[in-house]
Parts: sequence; structure tokens; C-alpha cells
Amino acid sequence: MRKAIVFGAVLAAAAGAAFWAARDAGETGSIGDLSNGVDSSRGELAAFAPTRAQKEFRSMAVAADLPACRTPQPPKALSSKAYIRNSYAAILEILAVQRWQSTGSCACFFDDISWEEVVRKAPAFERIDGVALRFDLPKLREQADDLIAQRLASCGA
Repeated sequence: MRKAIVFGAVLAAAAGAAFWAARDAGETGSIGDLSNGVDSSRGELAAFAPTRAQKEFRSMAVAADLPACRTPQPPKALSSKAYIRNSYAAILEILAVQRWQSTGSCACFFDDISWEEVVRKAPAFERIDGVALRFDLPKLREQADDLIAQRLASCGA
């Protein structure tokens, strides 16, 4: 069995060497001219050349239909805990909508409020019920969602 495997490997290597030697010498034998992707001896495609559309194709990703004014994602440097970062995002939404209420402008205020300002004003949103978690994220989300719904009803977008 071992001799048959070795013999097969030697035979395959010899055939490959002979093919490449013939190709280097300019002889194509029965394989034909593969330079343009067509095997001239058989008149078939030897290799599939990509179409122009395939060459221009970049990604299957579809751009998300995101609103122009949306909450930025909090940087990971704010906290290693996701619930605290999410709480900061909710606080940012609350502060932005409070600014809308005070000015009456339908402008997007997310860019006007820095994360440093959010962290500075965060103690006003901390829990006082004695639970070890710093923020009550569900209540913050509920408050932010209610305020954003009021803004959307008034401003439209």
C-alpha cells in the first residue's frame, strides 16, 4: 500500500514537472492557450473571468436608514461597564431634549453636549434607593424615550 502511494506521488510530480517544462518552452500540448481564459483546443472557458459588474462590486452591505439626529455611541473610555455607558447615553438624550424644551428649537443638540458635561451632570440621575447599581437604566431609558417621543411629536424628525 505504501509503495502505491509513493508511486502515485512520484507520477503526479513527474506529470506536473513535464507540464510546466512544456509550458515554459511555449508548448501547450492538449491544454491549449490559456492566456485569454479560453482553451483553444476545446473551445471552452478554462477559467472564469470576472465580469465588469463583478469587478466593480465592493460589498453586500446595505446602508442603514438612520435618522440625521441620533444619539452618538458613548466612548468606551467613559466606563468599562456597558450599563453605565448606556446610562450615559440615556442621560445625553435627556439633556438634549431638555435643551430642546428650553429653547423651542428643533435642532439636533447631541453635538452640542459633550460627554464631559454628561459625566458632570450624571450625579443628578444616580439612584438614591440604596441599590448597589449606580444608575437605574430602565427608568432613564423610559424617561429619555418619553421626552424623545414628545420632541418627535412636536418637531417631526
